[in-house]
Amino acid sequence: MAVRKPTRQWRRWHRWLGLVVAVPVLVLSVTGVLLNHIESLGWSNQPMSPWLARWYGAPVPSDVTGFSLNDRWYAQLNERLYIDGEDTLHCPPPLQGVVDHNGMLVVGCGQEMLLLDGNGQLVERIGAAYGLPAFTRMGGDGKSLVLDTGEGLLNFDVDQLVTSPHQGPWQASEAVALPDQLKQALINQSVPPSLNWQRFLLDLHAGRIAGLAGQLIMDLAALILIVLAVTGTVIWGRTRR
Repeated sequence: MAVRKPTRQWRRWHRWLGLVVAVPVLVLSVTGVLLNHIESLGWSNQPMSPWLARWYGAPVPSDVTGFSLNDRWYAQLNERLYIDGEDTLHCPPPLQGVVDHNGMLVVGCGQEMLLLDGNGQLVERIGAAYGLPAFTRMGGDGKSLVLDTGEGLLNFDVDQLVTSPHQGPWQASEAVALPDQLKQALINQSVPPSLNWQRFLLDLHAGRIAGLAGQLIMDLAALILIVLAVTGTVIWGRTRR
């Protein structure tokens, strides 16, 4: 009895289905291997790149400005005050200025004023309840702390918590560009901890990285793999006869 050979139709379908799922299978294989060894690679809790976090919709800034005073850098990011790149205190946006006043460091955060000692430790937090007026900028004239309310200039006494009209010249605290290395470090810190490389690889592995369409593609690839296993077995079985 003659040995039956696999039909061309079986071979043709097997070949074309394999070509269709080549890329999804490659993604599944590579991401699967990386996920299997992600702990040893040290990627499980490592934040993903800022540009990728922005693609996920995270509020990661592309630029950060701050204030320089007494050879130290002050910046605000995600409602936190950073001093020389170190996360220190809660600081609602925007950061409105940093002033050295009577041996204290005065930081304007939103509509609050933070009084810090020489080591950057919080001494007092002053808000509207203590008589602080709404202001957009802050600075000094060498003696008084000056606030720009948008309607005029006021002196603010941090001890007596009273205001008085300001007259004469003053120097506003102006925002400046941060050093590139410090700026990039702050931007990297702004990536939420939940957006790490393990999350990215899992989403890529499952197709969630491309939304519902990506998930359907991966589901289809899995189904086609099942078909390939069946057709491959059929072809092998007919060849063995």
